[in-house]
Amino acid sequence: MSLKMKSIIAAVILICGMAGVAISAEENGLSTQPVAKVGNIAISQVELEYKFQQAVPMVQSFHGGIGPERVAELRQEALDGLIERAYKVQYAIAEEVSVDGGAVEAEWQKLLEKNSNLSKFIGTPIGSKLRANLYFDLLSAEAEKNAVEDKITVSDEDVLKHYQQNKEKYFRPKLYTASHILIRVDPASNAEEREERKARADELMKRAQDEEDFYNLAYYESDDRSKYVGGSLGSFHAGQTVAEFDEAIQNMKAGEVAGPIRTMYGYHIIKLDKVDEARQLDFEEVSAAIRTALKKNEREELYEAWMAKLKEKYPVERYN
Repeated sequence: MSLKMKSIIAAVILICGMAGVAISAEENGLSTQPVAKVGNIAISQVELEYKFQQAVPMVQSFHGGIGPERVAELRQEALDGLIERAYKVQYAIAEEVSVDGGAVEAEWQKLLEKNSNLSKFIGTPIGSKLRANLYFDLLSAEAEKNAVEDKITVSDEDVLKHYQQNKEKYFRPKLYTASHILIRVDPASNAEEREERKARADELMKRAQDEEDFYNLAYYESDDRSKYVGGSLGSFHAGQTVAEFDEAIQNMKAGEVAGPIRTMYGYHIIKLDKVDEARQLDFEEVSAAIRTALKKNEREELYEAWMAKLKEKYPVERYN
């Protein structure tokens, strides 16, 4: 089965997840009885099955079948996720955080439209649990926004201060942009074969020096997959390529062609397309990235502190 087809199947399973879990619950005797409890919030077998089924298709789509040990791990991860969600719901109740009923109804109707089989569970304990599951998802997200997202305060002054105190982190070394043509040499080849490869490399080097279009030359003659982009290797710093290639590139000027350069892969005809000299990046170039990083760090700290308080406040009970 192709990766594309697996991804399509995974998407369909995710869309139909609630209906599938409801049917599975009905057929296999899954109940609304709790498997765990956080404070006053119970986590049912049906909720656990739903969260587990959300994870399984994604794993299968990229890794094929999964063994029993991985199934057990996924179930544990699903349960841990539901327990974490329950902490957030407890916070929402205590702090009177709410979700607009219209928003819940709108999301529920979307699910009913996508999953016609769900309609027969409306009014049943399983249907009520599935709707409550949806509500808890929305409520926990709102609780997290209230307790964490809304408290993140990264000012322009914070961003500038970080830049000034860490300027060495925002110094960009010399940057090379290059293309190449590879004449691959099999390590197991004999002397005659290696000589033939060298002669071919010399011929291609002459054609490049004669100003034949390098892009086309690489596209039609290179043995490297970079041939499909005209031999482009993109941009890189010194030390990011093999030693022989690295030495050659550092002794070239922009626009020059050099070679054949022998490396462990074979012979290279190199064209240095561009050189950007080493320089200190301006604040304006990096301020957005700094702000994002500072927000991420603050968010993680706030989230960990929030979860620690909730875990201390609300006991967890697990049922076999």
